[in-house]
Amino acid sequence: MTRAFKYGSVKIANETIEAIAKKACEEINGVVESNTKSNKEAKKDTKISVVNGFVIIDLNLVLSADVNVRKTIKNVQENVKRQVETMTGLSVKRVNVEVNSLVI
Repeated sequence: MTRAFKYGSVKIANETIEAIAKKACEEINGVVESNTKSNKEAKKDTKISVVNGFVIIDLNLVLSADVNVRKTIKNVQENVKRQVETMTGLSVKRVNVEVNSLVI
């Protein structure tokens, strides 16, 4: 995504947004793994989209079996949105989360 400023422009690669989102996921208690594009199988599943100037993030997670799934996902969504907006200045419209499995 490119943004123009008074003295030039800034380009932020989708991979950068994805790295921020991954780090934000892993900060939440109960998240065991967040799949990223470096994982060949997850390449088609993890997605960063920019629509009308808003960022939409689709994540795939593996959670610990001893957590409240709904509460954990809500915490992930809030943290990812906050971190991406704070670090990039972009507006996040949605953070869609898919739980691939639970680890016992």
